[in-house]
Amino acid sequence: MICPVRCISCGKPVAHLWQQYKERTAKGEDPKKVMDELGLERYCCRALFLGHVDLLKDIMEFKKD
Repeated sequence: MICPVRCISCGKPVAHLWQQYKERTAKGEDPKKVMDELGLERYCCRALFLGHVDLLKDIMEFKKD
């Protein structure tokens, strides 16, 4: 859904990097290179980004009145 504010395992703040990662990978850049440049070095943080599915737009369709 929404990218976690901190890494679940190590506690490093990662939410501010999600938008940059998403934009750059959508343009066709290699995810490994993007994560290296953003400073995501730990496996737990990388796994968080690789395993995250952005469902926010899908959930917004079901607004409560």
